[in-house]
Parts: sequence; structure tokens; C-alpha cells
Amino acid sequence: MRIIYRRVGKGEAELEIYGETHTILNLLTSYLNQKIEKGYAAYRIEHPLKQEALLYINTGEKDLKEVFLKTVRKLVEDLEELENKVEEAASKFMSQTT
Repeated sequence: MRIIYRRVGKGEAELEIYGETHTILNLLTSYLNQKIEKGYAAYRIEHPLKQEALLYINTGEKDLKEVFLKTVRKLVEDLEELENKVEEAASKFMSQTT
């Protein structure tokens, strides 16, 4: 994944995201919108065959960098927790079938 800051202002940014599609961007904007009280996050993919998107973030009066980094950390934490639960369930299933 490659990220380019296209436009940054007080509490808002427009980022170009390369190498990702709806899977990560939908999850990321969902987490951002849960974190942002006054503002929004959204993304747009111009062409379905290209892995290029624009991510818009408006945090209102909150510090953009802080909100973005905390959100990404929380997302990674939740995905790691999901991975652990899936591994645990798979190992329980495998032990029951043998």
C-alpha cells in the first residue's frame, strides 16, 4: 500500500491510496466514522479495475494525524484479535475431527 497526501488542511485531508480496494478502505472508513464525532470519512474508487482510491477525512476540530493513527492501530488490533479467534476455533475443530 502506498499513501500520498494530496491535500491537507486543519482537521481534513485527501489521500491517494494505491494498492488497496474496497476491502480495506470500507473497513478503514467505517472505523474512522466511529471515531470521528464531528466530521466524516469517505472514499472513492474511480475505476473498478484499478487499485487506486481517494480517501477523504474530516475530523472537525480533532487532530487529524492523531485520529488517523489511533484508528489504524485499533483496526490492526481488532484484526489480530480476529486472527487469534479464528486460529483457536480452527484448532478446536481439527482436534475434534481427529
